[in-house]
Amino acid sequence: MADFLYADDFRLGQGPTRRFYEFFLKGYVHKHNNLMGVIQGFSALILFDDTINEEVRESAEQMQTSARAATDLNREILGATGCARCEIAPMRITDPLTYWKGKTQDISAPLGVSVVWNVREPQPPVLADSTRLGEVFFHLMRNAAEAAAGVPGSTVAVDLFPPGEASQGGTVDLFIRNRCGQIEEETLKRFFLPFESSKGSEHFGIGLTAASILAGDMNIRLGLRCADGTMTAWLAIPVAG
Repeated sequence: MADFLYADDFRLGQGPTRRFYEFFLKGYVHKHNNLMGVIQGFSALILFDDTINEEVRESAEQMQTSARAATDLNREILGATGCARCEIAPMRITDPLTYWKGKTQDISAPLGVSVVWNVREPQPPVLADSTRLGEVFFHLMRNAAEAAAGVPGSTVAVDLFPPGEASQGGTVDLFIRNRCGQIEEETLKRFFLPFESSKGSEHFGIGLTAASILAGDMNIRLGLRCADGTMTAWLAIPVAG
């Protein structure tokens, strides 16, 4: 597995400085969301008026859309800056799989992408925060599905292996694979950085950053590899006890 590029540099410390920035960013996001709520409220009032002209209506709709996007961005910022608390405890990764599969369908179906699952048993308990692990998985799945959508007839493959089957042991290994064009290593490294995106301005560019930070907070190793036209994301999740 030496050819994977790992997000190890995105493991945050737990010192007083981090706690200060968590407090600061959470407060900032809360205040900012209050402002966005006011903008959304007033733009909604404007749109209730059937007598306004199309130019005013279009401007109000843009205000409302932008305010909603800003609120979504604020939510993502908390995860991408280490402000999302992780309560690590033993869990069976197979327990949330039904929900994961349903959410994955919601992500992939509108893009015309199918998802193939390969879950190998037995699956021992792992150490993770179930909610945060799901967030990491969905960030990676969105990236994979959007990339696969650019390759007609492409699918996303999800493999879940018990310890020792895909690596040396001690971890449950989750792989997400999709077809893609060739990506150089230096470009791949930049994908971990905040606000870096190859998908256009409509994307925030912090999905992989959030996945990296959340994975690091759970002592999960996240790796990426692009080889032979396939992008692979690998989560090595520690086994409990």
